[in-house]
Amino acid sequence: MFVGLASGTTLCTLEDIADGSAKEFSCSVGDEIYNIFLQRKGDDVFAFNNACPHTGAPLNMEQGQFMEKSGTYLMCHTHGALFQLDDGLCVAGPCNGEFLEPFDVIVKDENVIVV
Repeated sequence: MFVGLASGTTLCTLEDIADGSAKEFSCSVGDEIYNIFLQRKGDDVFAFNNACPHTGAPLNMEQGQFMEKSGTYLMCHTHGALFQLDDGLCVAGPCNGEFLEPFDVIVKDENVIVV
């Protein structure tokens, strides 16, 4: 799905993302195009650019799968780097200490909205 990332844009409903799963989008911000993902954990949704800070490669190998087996960390499937879900900080791997590029979203009235 392709959407603009303007403030106030509704990306999807919370129900569109199963708990523990992710939803991917191609988005525009001005002239730039990003591939982002929304990762749900309970009633919270986190949004990041789907690019590892180490190589620029997409984090996932399969559509909608960004978490490692325990469901605690986001994982780059290219080299196994682990990222905290709440802020995108790499806590293990070759990009240790670097961050995924975040996008600000909120859940309001069961809708995931760009801030």
